[in-house]
Amino acid sequence: INHSFFKGIKDLTQTSHTILRNFPVLGHVRYYLESVRPEIRQYFIEGDNDSVPFSRMQRSIVYQRAKLQTDNMPFGTRRNAYSEGYQWIKHSLSPTDLDETLGRVTVGGPHCTQPYNASIFNISAMSYGALSKNAILALNGGAKMGNFFHNTGEG
Repeated sequence: INHSFFKGIKDLTQTSHTILRNFPVLGHVRYYLESVRPEIRQYFIEGDNDSVPFSRMQRSIVYQRAKLQTDNMPFGTRRNAYSEGYQWIKHSLSPTDLDETLGRVTVGGPHCTQPYNASIFNISAMSYGALSKNAILALNGGAKMGNFFHNTGEG
């Protein structure tokens, strides 16, 4: 008499798992699949950009860095650039004259006494200790020319 016979008798007589008592073979298959569910999801179902808590791409970067391998991917993206809602900025070799209101939003609703237009492209705060005086002056000049905000990060 083999081990499977005794396992089957034990399943039929136990009272804590109804599935194992009524369907012993399928019950064990179910519990096995339940135990490997995280691996199946990680390797076969989860997308590269699903992030719970980190996406596969983020984990791959960590693994590559830990192994001292190249961790960047030049010349393109793995994201679907043709999907609905994908946003990007396209550069132009020959700039054109644009409408002044393009790329700006009105801040303040209909009841605001002093609404104003703000650019959607701004310079965010950064460590100016790492930038030279000329770099800071260039950023300030560009913000003035482009009529957008420059967050200095001060106070």
